[in-house]
Amino acid sequence: MSITSDEINFLVFRYLQESGFSHSAFTFGYESFVHKSKLNGNDVPPGALISFIQKGLQYLELEANLNE
Repeated sequence: MSITSDEINFLVFRYLQESGFSHSAFTFGYESFVHKSKLNGNDVPPGALISFIQKGLQYLELEANLNE
């Protein structure tokens, strides 16, 4: 599984919007050309960035415990 920089940019953009940072979201979206990406925002659930980060941290914890 891999993720592209456009997908990461969209997740950050969506996070900024959801968190109420509308000016930051606008600026980030403009500079990262989020509007030109072919991603469908309807396919991305709310809170996706936080969910991915939490799952990554859980995976790291699980991996660390398996190696002990």
